[in-house]
Amino acid sequence: MNARRPSGHSGSDDPVLATSTSQPLELPSDLGGGTALVDRCRAGDESAWRSLYDEHFDFAWRTARRLGLPEADVEDAVQESFQVAWQQLHTFSWGRFSTWLYRIVANVVSVKLRRRRVRDVFTSLFGRAEPLDSMEGRVEARHTLRVVEAILRKLSREKREAFALFEIEGLTHEQIAELTGARVETVRTRLFYARREFAQLAREQGVEP
Repeated sequence: MNARRPSGHSGSDDPVLATSTSQPLELPSDLGGGTALVDRCRAGDESAWRSLYDEHFDFAWRTARRLGLPEADVEDAVQESFQVAWQQLHTFSWGRFSTWLYRIVANVVSVKLRRRRVRDVFTSLFGRAEPLDSMEGRVEARHTLRVVEAILRKLSREKREAFALFEIEGLTHEQIAELTGARVETVRTRLFYARREFAQLAREQGVEP
């Protein structure tokens, strides 16, 4: 079911949401009958879904911002999260709806941040970018992700591992060394050659700086 921003909600213009990264993240009270609303939603009551959505929209928004998603991407992430929630309502069985929703938002944010990091890596190497808030930007981002994944598959396991963990996951040399069991100097060497090979493979695919 499609979800829309609650009436009167002003996004970043809301002084409460504007402080979302400096104030403690508070869970909705669920006193409005979160579980009861879910039961009504399952029975096909669309008004119950609208109530559930309105009660938890600010929480989902705050969560996405708190987890590091750029403000320009938050609206899409919140809408996608509620769409997933609607599709997966049959899996919600007990506890707080807000806790269950938090995990969905966290997963959606994680995917979006990963895609953005992949795109940023490609842009830093080749200086190609389109705004993500445009249709061209979204198409470019999907294309970039496919290109990066195809190139990574051609790297050796050690180089692919070092490149992905450092450039995409944002880990330090020391953290990568701990995860892979390699020396820090070895990680740096693998990363150096991985970057060089990545750039060469990209050029072979017609992607030029």
